[in-house]
Amino acid sequence: MKKPVIIYGALLLFSSALWYGCQKPATFTDGTTATAATGTTSPGFTNKITSGSSLVIEGLNGDITANETNAFLAYVNPISAPATNDQNTWVFGNPAYQTEACGLMYDATGNTSILNKMIYFCDAALAGRNDLASAANGGQRTLWTGNIEPVWPSSAPTDTPQTAGVEQGQVISHMAFCAKLILQHSSLWSTTVPDGDPHGYGATYKARALTYIAQADYVIDNWITPHFVRSSDKKLYFPPAPNPYKPGDPAPWNQMFMVTNAMIRLVQCHLILADAPSRITQYDGVVQANVNWFTSNLTANTAPDGAACWNWKYALGGSTEDTNHFAYDAEGLWNAYDSGRYGITLTQINNMADTYFDIVLATVTNGIYAGKVDGTTGTGNSGGDNYVRWQYYYLGDIRKDRYFYESNIDIANNKYASSAQITAGILWLKHRRYAAGMGDVYLYQNCNYGGWKATFDVGNFLETDMIAKGGVNDDASSIQIPPGMQVILYSNNNYGGTALTLTASDACLSDHSFNDATSSLKVSLLP
Repeated sequence: MKKPVIIYGALLLFSSALWYGCQKPATFTDGTTATAATGTTSPGFTNKITSGSSLVIEGLNGDITANETNAFLAYVNPISAPATNDQNTWVFGNPAYQTEACGLMYDATGNTSILNKMIYFCDAALAGRNDLASAANGGQRTLWTGNIEPVWPSSAPTDTPQTAGVEQGQVISHMAFCAKLILQHSSLWSTTVPDGDPHGYGATYKARALTYIAQADYVIDNWITPHFVRSSDKKLYFPPAPNPYKPGDPAPWNQMFMVTNAMIRLVQCHLILADAPSRITQYDGVVQANVNWFTSNLTANTAPDGAACWNWKYALGGSTEDTNHFAYDAEGLWNAYDSGRYGITLTQINNMADTYFDIVLATVTNGIYAGKVDGTTGTGNSGGDNYVRWQYYYLGDIRKDRYFYESNIDIANNKYASSAQITAGILWLKHRRYAAGMGDVYLYQNCNYGGWKATFDVGNFLETDMIAKGGVNDDASSIQIPPGMQVILYSNNNYGGTALTLTASDACLSDHSFNDATSSLKVSLLP
């Protein structure tokens, strides 16, 4: 365990003045203030946040609130699903992201109205599959194989021939996610979905989940496996001509992860159902081969702050990965890690998280974060962003000390206010932290977190404030501090006397000669 960072007295006050002295205030409509770095998109460091125009984030500590949940529902409920996947809208468009957002929010809240909206999206996606939809509804198109395939064509409706590739894994991944969420809640299985089953996919939640699983398995059997899984080593490659897109080339990593995401989620479904052991073995084999392929092509890099990071290409033999496609890599590697099945180590996923937080977000030019994983910026997909893409909140689950930082980037830009997926990413991670016992700072009477307990959010607390929170003057002996937060303890009231700065929990303050000494304190978020 690392020892807590300790800074005493004037040095801390001087460094704080340097940091805050070059800031300008950014005012939120609830009257709280944050700071935004002049000329950059660095966030204000606050966890007192108001709502945006539609979506709501009331704070970054604690669990998801009723207002946050209700605002999310009010935002997504009026959204209509597209009839087709033209221009890959179910892969890279808002319908894809909104489906995943509903999944994250249901996972965090258990609110079945949110699940029902996810089911609406998944039903619409399945009904729009090329072989299932009528020609009048955009289906029955001839693909480059010469057949009407069980896919979601990615091209414009007038293109000939129609195209579809390995990115089809993303569409079935949405359905597999929904099925998994249903199956994880057996109390729902026999309950009727309140939509009236408009497509005949199953009246109950379990029946609907089984349909999604069966149809996803069907797409893998009849499209992905025969055309894209190389039989010699199970790696994902594009087929040769007449396939018009990258014939014979390896799949880019982001598209590879779209397939592994689907297979990982389907494995989780089949494990719950305790069926299809041969299919589990098949999917595990493909996921393992491709995840190993990806990790074997990562090269070591070091961030300016000394953190161990990764560098990698967009595809085997390609150019440096950009931060647009990196978002899908992050989601995919996190899914593999979180499943616990494919040997991804904490060090590997942590190095990916460090790449984002300590290289990409640490490199700001004219208000834009680095557009490539090596800290450089190009054009197009590598042109960089002034916000945090929703998939990067998975990496905040690994680098827990950066949760406040990345969330406040999207809050300072008001990006979350009109993005269901960004709001869902923040709130999902907020719930995971709450469920894990992270969030507020706790000051205790005794060593090893015993005796009276006083709870503090971000703010400054005089002796009277500390007492009002449940503390006692000159009587504290231990403190719990969640990742990403900093506490300054003062031996006198009004922030005077000796100052002790901590960025990690301390089971016994006598370690720093500060037992029974706290009379006031300040709690803040790490920059």
